[in-house]
Amino acid sequence: MQQAQRSKIPRAQGVTPPDDVRQALGALVSAIGERAALERLNISRQTLARVTGGLPVRVGTLVLVRQQLQVSAQKGGAYHGNG
Repeated sequence: MQQAQRSKIPRAQGVTPPDDVRQALGALVSAIGERAALERLNISRQTLARVTGGLPVRVGTLVLVRQQLQVSAQKGGAYHGNG
């Protein structure tokens, strides 16, 4: 799993989601649909848009998304991260 990096966008706070998380989230949405992905991951639509778009999010938000993607993978979702 790639490590998140501090955002390079001026005055932005947070970290930029790594490509593996962005791709996994996109794959999950493609597989089960946006509404179902939001419900399964227990995240807001804004969080989904920011992470898949590569915009900065808070570190805790990124941790939550990674954790929820791993739980989703155990239930048969599309994420296959290692860590």
